[in-house]
Amino acid sequence: MNVTFTRTRERGYRVSVEGPGIEPLYMDPAPGYDDRLPHDAAHLIVEHELGILLGIFGQIAAGGTAKSFRSENLRKPREKKRQGKSMAHAHRDDMLFSEHAVYAAQSRWENQDIIPETRISDADIARVIAAFEDFAAKWQDTQIGGSVTLEWKPLVKSRSRGR
Repeated sequence: MNVTFTRTRERGYRVSVEGPGIEPLYMDPAPGYDDRLPHDAAHLIVEHELGILLGIFGQIAAGGTAKSFRSENLRKPREKKRQGKSMAHAHRDDMLFSEHAVYAAQSRWENQDIIPETRISDADIARVIAAFEDFAAKWQDTQIGGSVTLEWKPLVKSRSRGR
């Protein structure tokens, strides 16, 4: 599945997903704009690097909506919305772990004053931060109307939820 982050205005972005076997979905406007790392890009990176299979992007790949993505071409929009809510509820632990992991990694990446405790290993955090840096280098140079596309492909089985 390809996930595209498009800079839509000075401080705004859109997230689009498409791939074999899934309904193309988007979120616009997407929350948490940042000049270096939009919030949803942080989620994609964390979920990919830590093997969180049913966080936001894993749910979308599995046919859900993560309760925030939509499509203009849905044949059964109510059914898709209901399916997305059900899937998000069923996999709430993965969603919460994804939020925790974004907060833990991003606070370390940005050298914030408050660093949350976590059981995520230093090696995993370092790998996530390296991926943040890689995305940020591309995103900072993206002009309005331009985009950065990443591929979602779960590489490992879901790991235990260390916090």
